[in-house]
Amino acid sequence: MLRFVLPAFFLSLAFPTAVSAQATDREGLSDLGEQMRDPAYQRDMALMLQAMTEVLLDMPVAPLAQAAAEMADKEVRDIDPGLTLRRMVPQADRAGEEVARVVPRAMQAAGSMAEGLAAMTPLLRNMAARMRAIAPQAD
Repeated sequence: MLRFVLPAFFLSLAFPTAVSAQATDREGLSDLGEQMRDPAYQRDMALMLQAMTEVLLDMPVAPLAQAAAEMADKEVRDIDPGLTLRRMVPQADRAGEEVARVVPRAMQAAGSMAEGLAAMTPLLRNMAARMRAIAPQAD
C-alpha cells in the first residue's frame, strides 16, 4: 500500500520544491529546509496526506482499472463497481495512520538535505566554473 502512498507524498513535496529550485539560490534552499523541518508544517502536511489517503482508499477501483485497460488496448474485465482499495488490500485501514507517522520523518530528512545542499551550493558553483575553464569546449 505504501508503494502508492509514498510516491504521492513525495510528489506533493515536489511542487513547492520545484518552485524553490528554480531560484537555486542558497537562501531559497535554506528557507525550504527550514520550512520542511518545521514541526507545525510537518503536522499539517501529515494530516492533509492522511486525509488524502483515506479518500483514495474509498475511491471505486473499477473506473480507473477500466480506463487503464482501454489505454493499454487490453480486454476490459468486469470489476465490481463497489470495489475500493480499502476492500481490496489487506490492512489498508492502517495506511492513513502510517502516512501520518512517516511523513514528519520524511520531511525532516528532506529539510536536512535541502539545508545541506544550500551549504554546498557555493562550492558546487565554484567547481562548475573551474571545470568549464579547464575542460575543452565540445563541438
